[in-house]
Amino acid sequence: MSETSPEKASQRQFGRQASCYAASRPHATGTSLGVMVDWAKPTPADRVLDVASGTGFIAFAFAEVAAEVVATDITMNMVQEARRLGVERGFRNIRFLQVPAEALPFRDASFDIATCRIAPHHFASVPAFLREIRRILRPTGRFILTDTSSSEEPDLNTWHQELERIRDPSHVRNYTPAQWQRLIEDAGFTLEELATSHRTELVFSDWVRTSGSPPEVVAEVHRRFSEASPAVRDAFEIREVDGDFHFSWMLVILLARPA
Repeated sequence: MSETSPEKASQRQFGRQASCYAASRPHATGTSLGVMVDWAKPTPADRVLDVASGTGFIAFAFAEVAAEVVATDITMNMVQEARRLGVERGFRNIRFLQVPAEALPFRDASFDIATCRIAPHHFASVPAFLREIRRILRPTGRFILTDTSSSEEPDLNTWHQELERIRDPSHVRNYTPAQWQRLIEDAGFTLEELATSHRTELVFSDWVRTSGSPPEVVAEVHRRFSEASPAVRDAFEIREVDGDFHFSWMLVILLARPA
């Protein structure tokens, strides 16, 4: 594995910023958390796998109901932060493991629910990740995913992807809703629900602090916000409030079952 691979980039990025993500309001809250639990309908008998769990927020939400949650992440510092927060919150039914999303060390058909929230845009191979999810789910299983998405319009998509890569070198790609539908179906799932009405609300100063962006990167990203076209400002809801940029990214939330 090369030093510039997406896996290594993610481990470097999230290893050094784990404590910031643990305190990140967009990761800890947001309407997608409730939607994912509502759509999955976990029961006290369910075994749940949360992939790329980060500091554990979706794992905690499911652990309130499910019998067992296995929370995985490629970055050990994230796993340790999630374990610390889980202990603080009194959870005894969560296991935390350092595991890559594309190579899950679990038996076939061993989970009732699989979740992944605001992470696949960092994955080296989303198709490989989805094949693994399909493999580990039971025939009656449910897969619920949320990720930042981007516009089907090429110019808006390009602006968004370039900005994210400048700010965060572990960023690979935000997929459009149409791309997600194809990826899910190609992996052997039936797509039951797909919503694009939810957004993650962000504030520039918090956003670059969470990613630990160096001053020259902050300056370049700030310039791009300042010079954004009216179409970009409208699409991403960019506005200035008290000298800071407020904006939002579209989220894709989907529910799929093994076909």
